[in-house]
Amino acid sequence: MAKDSDILRQKLLETTRLSAPIIDAAWPDWWDQADEGSISAQVELRFSLARKLGLEPQSLLNEDTPRFAWKDSGKYKNFSGDEEHEKPAISSFGISVSNLLLQSLKERQVTGGLDLSASSIREAILSTKPHIGIPELLTFLWGISVPVIHLRLFPLAAKRMCAMATKTQDQFSILLAKDARYPAPLAFHIAHEIGHIVLNHLGEFSAIVDMEDPAEGRRGEDLEEIDADKFALELLTGFPDPPIEVVGEGKSSRRLAKEAFDASEKFQIEPGTVSLCYGYQTGNWDVANGAMKHIYAEPMDVWKIVNAIAIDQLDLNLLPEESSSFLRAILGGDI
Repeated sequence: MAKDSDILRQKLLETTRLSAPIIDAAWPDWWDQADEGSISAQVELRFSLARKLGLEPQSLLNEDTPRFAWKDSGKYKNFSGDEEHEKPAISSFGISVSNLLLQSLKERQVTGGLDLSASSIREAILSTKPHIGIPELLTFLWGISVPVIHLRLFPLAAKRMCAMATKTQDQFSILLAKDARYPAPLAFHIAHEIGHIVLNHLGEFSAIVDMEDPAEGRRGEDLEEIDADKFALELLTGFPDPPIEVVGEGKSSRRLAKEAFDASEKFQIEPGTVSLCYGYQTGNWDVANGAMKHIYAEPMDVWKIVNAIAIDQLDLNLLPEESSSFLRAILGGDI
């Protein structure tokens, strides 16, 4: 006869579409086969899973089908897929993880509506830094109690998400999902999500989810995406539409890298961002990506930079041990 816990796990896999790795990470370490016959342990198991996966606890206790707690709380950009199952899973998981992040902040201040602009943020950062990249953006965000992490476990078997901004009682978080081998693309994703937050694109929603990379996405008539792009560009470069001038034929990656360093010093723009802007404007991504190899010493796991800072800014001891273990797994374990 199948055990109750095995039946529960299979039900979660089949009805929620959540990935096996995320369900396994949410399964509490204290659970033991000896708990199978304990009603109180079975109840606590279900409450534990619900807290971490964004599910309604009652739906795991006495309903046939688990229900997500934030089913209609997400606003999606460039979504294509199973709306009935995938949207609730992504938004509920993201909001649940964000709640854990906010609970584990070492220092917490209510950020409210963030009455800021791209230019004011840029001016504040450049008062002490030569340009704006990932470290500068993360220092700013953690300084105003906006956690930023890069997910190493994902709610769905197929990743299907680039980044997400969430809101819980006037507190914001940013969850990144798309990997990058160089810092500049991820810096743009972060700045884009800051744009969604500052421009109040979340509105009454608890999450806004960018399913595609802004470099690859189909903007069309989505004014919020266009405005978030312009916000990100102004924050990173000082220009909502950077004036990249292409002169002559056959521009090489090495030459673009040299010009990116020159522009960086002149305009206070991180060199990789200059290369990124060239790629956006010309569509010549072979040259733009090739320039990254000359701008940065070597490819890197950029997510490790993001999550190492997160680990330093969070106090996971503020969470129950099972929630702390879950969040650590999402961050990639020991970085």
